[in-house]
Amino acid sequence: MTRRTRFLLLPALLLALPVAHAAVSDPTLAQAQAAMDRLFDEAIADRPASDSSRLVAEAFRPRLQAVSGCLPVTDAGPPSVDCIVTAQDGGDAVHRLLRFSQVDGTWALLHTQQQRRRPAPVPPTARVQVLLREGFAARLAREQDAGTRADLTLAMNSAEVLDVRDCAVGDDAPVIECTVRAAAGSERGEQTMAFAWRDGQWVNAPQVNAPQP
Repeated sequence: MTRRTRFLLLPALLLALPVAHAAVSDPTLAQAQAAMDRLFDEAIADRPASDSSRLVAEAFRPRLQAVSGCLPVTDAGPPSVDCIVTAQDGGDAVHRLLRFSQVDGTWALLHTQQQRRRPAPVPPTARVQVLLREGFAARLAREQDAGTRADLTLAMNSAEVLDVRDCAVGDDAPVIECTVRAAAGSERGEQTMAFAWRDGQWVNAPQVNAPQP
């Protein structure tokens, strides 16, 4: 997800923030690849079975490299999880959110059109509130400047999340990136934060190519 972060009245503090279980076991990388292979094979089943067409199809078969951040789905029929998968696209790693469902004891993928419409999960505002203050506390532990430490202490103790929106899978890392609007005292600002789902809860994820104050 490509974003140009817009900062309002908390640039020095917000710029320095890092951006950022289930009822069933999460799919392993091998199980996720098997589910992807079945979906891929179904998609090309109607194509001519010539040697050349099979070679072309195999060249475009998705090869998964990692499965991470599997979030349990509460509103699905069969037991399901939404996971971020990482695949290789040329020389680049591509991250996508896919839903895996248990079908007859085997992990399966929904059809492609359903996957494309899948919205990214949005961390609850109350949890983002905790993570926002954790970000300020982490910077406070490293900061030496007395004035900046005072500002960080104020933000850590009083920062309030006003809004969490525009969540999407990150371009550069298997994380969920959201625009977070916050207030500290009379000041307000917003920036992109990145989150990961680990051990049954949302946590701050390190920002890739973080801007420097």
